Amino acid sequence: YKDNFLKKFELTRLPKFIILFIKRFTKNTFFVEKNPTIVNFPVKGIEFGDLLSEEDRKKHKDGTTYDLMANIVHDGSWEKGSYKVHVLHKGSGQWYEMQDLHVTSILPQMITLTEAYIQIYERRDPEPPVKMETS
Repeated sequence: YKDNFLKKFELTRLPKFIILFIKRFTKNTFFVEKNPTIVNFPVKGIEFGDLLSEEDRKKHKDGTTYDLMANIVHDGSWEKGSYKVHVLHKGSGQWYEMQDLHVTSILPQMITLTEAYIQIYERRDPEPPVKMETS
C-alpha cells in the first residue's frame, strides 16, 4: 500500500507576515559548509497569490502582494561569522542596517546584494476603492 499514494499540501489563505528561511548551511559527516550564493529577491511587490488556487485567490480580500520589511544576513564563514539585519522604518520608508550597536542608513538596492539568511515580508494593505462623484 505504500507504493501508490500522493501527499499534497495546499495553501488556502495567506498570513499577514511571511518568513522565508534560506538554507545557507549544510552539515555532512565530516564538516559544515556555508553556501555563499547571492539570491536575487524583490524588496517591494512580491506576489504570493500565485501560490493559491484560482478559487482561493478570489476569496482573498486582504490582497496577496507583499513587501520586504526585514532581511537577516550572515556574513563570514560558518565557524566565525556574524549577523546583521536590514530593517525598514515604515514611517519614513528608510532602510537601516543594524549590527551590534551600529545603525546606519542603507539604500534598498544594497540589500539585494547580501547573503540573505532570513527574510520577513508583510502583506500590503489593500487599496481602498476610489469613490466617483456623480452630479
